[in-house]
Amino acid sequence: MRRSGVPGSMVLEGLRLLRIDLSRGKIKVEELDSDVARLFLGGKSLGYYLVYKLVPPGTDPLSPANVLVFSAGFFNALVPGASKVSVVSKSPLTRLIHDSSAGDFFGPLLRRAGFNAVIVEGASRDPIYLWIRDGEAEIRGAEKLWGLDTRRATRLLREETRSDASVAVIGPAGERLVRIANIVFDEERAAGRGGLGAVMGSKRLKAIVVHGSGKPRVKDQDALERLAKEWYRHFSESPRYEDLRRYGTTNALVYSSQVGMSPSYNFRKPWVPLELAERLGGEEVKRREVDPPWFLHGKSCPVKCARYARGKYKAWEFLVKPEYENLAMLGAATGVFELDPVLYFNRLVDDLGLDSISTGNAIAWFLELVEEGLVDPKDYGFEAKGFGDVEAVEKLIHLIAERRGIGAILAEGVARASQILGVGWERAVHVKGLEAPAWDPRGRRGLAVSYATADVGASHLRGWPRTRDPPSAGPAKEVVTSMARSRDEDALMDTLGVCRFVSYPVEALAEFYKVITGEERSVEDLLLIPQRAEALSRIHAVLDHLIPPIDDDIPPRWMEPEPEGPLKGERAFIDERDKVEAIREYYKLRGWHPVLGVPLPETLERLGLEWAVRDAEKALQVVAERASRIGLEV
Repeated sequence: MRRSGVPGSMVLEGLRLLRIDLSRGKIKVEELDSDVARLFLGGKSLGYYLVYKLVPPGTDPLSPANVLVFSAGFFNALVPGASKVSVVSKSPLTRLIHDSSAGDFFGPLLRRAGFNAVIVEGASRDPIYLWIRDGEAEIRGAEKLWGLDTRRATRLLREETRSDASVAVIGPAGERLVRIANIVFDEERAAGRGGLGAVMGSKRLKAIVVHGSGKPRVKDQDALERLAKEWYRHFSESPRYEDLRRYGTTNALVYSSQVGMSPSYNFRKPWVPLELAERLGGEEVKRREVDPPWFLHGKSCPVKCARYARGKYKAWEFLVKPEYENLAMLGAATGVFELDPVLYFNRLVDDLGLDSISTGNAIAWFLELVEEGLVDPKDYGFEAKGFGDVEAVEKLIHLIAERRGIGAILAEGVARASQILGVGWERAVHVKGLEAPAWDPRGRRGLAVSYATADVGASHLRGWPRTRDPPSAGPAKEVVTSMARSRDEDALMDTLGVCRFVSYPVEALAEFYKVITGEERSVEDLLLIPQRAEALSRIHAVLDHLIPPIDDDIPPRWMEPEPEGPLKGERAFIDERDKVEAIREYYKLRGWHPVLGVPLPETLERLGLEWAVRDAEKALQVVAERASRIGLEV
């Protein structure tokens, strides 16, 4: 007997938004307009739309006027591997609209609770947390949780609510408004980038706890189940994902270091000897691997790339979930190539609520200044020897989370820290204020275009260009089209809530969409959804502060030639002309002004965003005036 859900036209109607006004202590539920639902669906794209509408340019990210959106992926609780929720807000680190995603349970349980997104507005006077379940929400006091680390707070919240609830929580770093603070989900997963934990802290919101037992509406339940089983089997059995199933991402330093893309020693040495990289590699992690507790095991994921390891540092044994970015930025970037201390650093930043990428980046930058004699750490009441100083890295992590001493400066992020200290700006590896992740673009021509133009700043999750042999061959302009396509596909997955490592072809995503909604949409139509979010983000950023022709840039370090390895002498771009031509090619592909990098009115009309045309016209005028004042020819 065929089981059919609801009429297709109804699946995109009645999607519910939970709005929490912490200043007034008010909770209300709103239905999302079905036309808006079709344009943005959920996850990242819906979050960007909501922040664009609710947060005017110029808003202080740490003020009550900013909003924090938890936007479930549209495929959450329906499709294997669709477990990601996007957290979206105006970043206190970059002042850009920023998203960061996390899984395994929060997004699906939010959908099962009957909500597609939670919008947190205003700010509470006292510490609170939100308890959301099956169509209801409650604001509860969190005084006894304030000051606790993320792990302890999560466990107490589960005792107070449900043992199988999902918990998104901040640690001491978020409470102290550290601009590189993150939000930790269920003890081991993080919405890490952009300092969104500080936004949560500014609202005195310690945590959101979610549980739900319902099911999202579906047009054709039988067809969905058949399709889900088919793809689950594919991902769980295909040899293509064998390395992911064995190592997760933990073996990536072995790859990145050999192709000249590692962040070793604050990106000074993107190539390091294999025997050094292997100290932080997958086989070393494998030797310490353990099964995770039940609530940390992603049952819906067919790849199951998450690895859990038992670490030992000094006399303390602990459980941690290492990933490549943690190992590379807290280890290789700081010059520490000993696995147990790096696993401990990983556990420490998780407990304190710090972004491992930004924290490792900022510490690596400071250690380079120490090693080069550009700063004397004793001037800041601190002892450090330079790269590889395990004790210094451990101490700096604590100081950043506590905003004490030199940690109070590094807590501002590497861009602001270089301004405060007045030294080392050319060694600060960031784009638009967001610290670079663990992939040096000198190892693949065109990746630097992705970093330079990304909506959030330096992110490795905003599109990769096709590779060439050698990877650094030819002008960057030649691979911009492939990078843009990759960016759209990745952002669509963030919209649907699909993990990047469950890499469905876009055609399969379109098929899932059809059986869920009953509506036929082409691949190209689906790929317009993230382009809408990107256009709104760009307009908002320009109206706030951005000057794209100047700010769409990369740090000086990536234009230094690689000092050794197979790509010795290579730079991220061949030269300045190569950079300008590639970035302008991206503007052209997007339908933006070819020099100013702002979406053109006709592009917004093509995207179905006619209501934003006036904002785009204003943005074009604003950036032209700013460019003129600094002598840039338009």
